[in-house]
Amino acid sequence: MVLTGWQATPGADWESLSATDKDEVRAALLRDQGELCAYCQRRIATKEGRMKVEHWHPQSAEGEAKGTLRWLDMLGVCLGDEAQESGAKAGERHCDTARGNKKLFLHPVAGRGPDPREHLRYTPEGEVLPSSGTSSARVQGDIDALNLNATRLKRARREIVDVLRERLEKRKFTTAALNAEYKAAGIQPGVQSPTQCEVVRYHLRRWARQKNVELEA
Repeated sequence: MVLTGWQATPGADWESLSATDKDEVRAALLRDQGELCAYCQRRIATKEGRMKVEHWHPQSAEGEAKGTLRWLDMLGVCLGDEAQESGAKAGERHCDTARGNKKLFLHPVAGRGPDPREHLRYTPEGEVLPSSGTSSARVQGDIDALNLNATRLKRARREIVDVLRERLEKRKFTTAALNAEYKAAGIQPGVQSPTQCEVVRYHLRRWARQKNVELEA
């Protein structure tokens, strides 16, 4: 990985990388994340200018938290700007674009911090909410900072769940159908993952409990 040498360079930061090196980092992030935004789980467009590299620790942070060129600190995210993406005069902002330099509690990469899967729940209408628990206020802070309930994000989640429900209804919510959908919704590095895969998996777990079905890991 190109960052190995750069991390040992005093004063090195993202802008120190060449365009070729930045492209290598973007490609690696896309591969590891199944081509999904680390925050909203929309598909990240691979064409030039449609992806951002987010630093989980804000780049303006001081001391150990800075981590500007630490691979473990980097995430691939969407533009998060409805107006910029659609060409409209105005629109909602979300993900890194809405966050700015606000500190976050949850970390989207398993094992790097509090796991969103343990702290978030999704309504059938597409809204994301904190799960009950002592950290609810901090989780809500992340949701607000990233504007994860932007109108178009809620709409995208709702549409995905509606289509999934219709597909499962045709198959009578059988054990085989639930497990097949659950397996297909996982993130595998190097494989294009389905959008909103964690939302899909959340609802599959919910339906499986209702049907007394044990899902295969």
